[in-house]
Amino acid sequence: MKIIASYKTDIGNYRKNNQDAALYIENKTGQSLAAVCDGLGGHKCGEIASNMAIKMLKNVFQTTDFNKLKHDMQIHAWLQVQIDTIHEAMYDYSLSNHEAMDMGTTMVIVLIANNKAYLVNIGDSRIYLFNENGLKQLTVDHNVLNLYLKTQQEEQQELVDLNQTYWKALTSALGPSKTLKTDIFHLPIFTNTYFLLTSDGAHDFLENHEITSILMKKVSPNIKVKLLIKQALNNASTDNVTVLLIEIN
Repeated sequence: MKIIASYKTDIGNYRKNNQDAALYIENKTGQSLAAVCDGLGGHKCGEIASNMAIKMLKNVFQTTDFNKLKHDMQIHAWLQVQIDTIHEAMYDYSLSNHEAMDMGTTMVIVLIANNKAYLVNIGDSRIYLFNENGLKQLTVDHNVLNLYLKTQQEEQQELVDLNQTYWKALTSALGPSKTLKTDIFHLPIFTNTYFLLTSDGAHDFLENHEITSILMKKVSPNIKVKLLIKQALNNASTDNVTVLLIEIN
């Protein structure tokens, strides 16, 4: 199995700073780790939250002996411990930096180990799968809309229209004072497969057919990443734009 990955983050056309952060790293024992974080806009220190999460995740990945983690639930537990540790570190940071109490970030992770992909989702950044069957969104955005839809479906009530701004409000984020809900799951991986990680500045301004068209091009992952970002910006993205692409052959 051969893995090629590329990522890029762009400040975009409207923001004064970039609150997104991304990571792709491989270790000596054959595991790969990819992550995208999107610091919460409108909250102070969003870039501190996203970069802190990425830095801590990178450091612990580099020092972990994954040969001791043979079972799915062991890796699930390892991932949850890292999320909890980052959450605690953010809280500790906010105690001496009070302006950071309201900071937060989304986070999506793909950990490739034991011929499986272990996925983490917090917030509304996304992970997609692309293969011969097409494009599939693997994560569910943690926002008011999806919480509402789930509640309505469970109670078999009629759906009503929601204000477009309101429905995007997050119901989970990683930060000192944020409600934290973590989705962790895994799936087998096969050759001729892509995992695509995006911040909402990318996927909110890309149609699925646009993503599919770019991923099908016979060019390198690096060029595909640049084309996805360019397309999002051409579609008038108003946010920072981050794309990370993993190609498995």
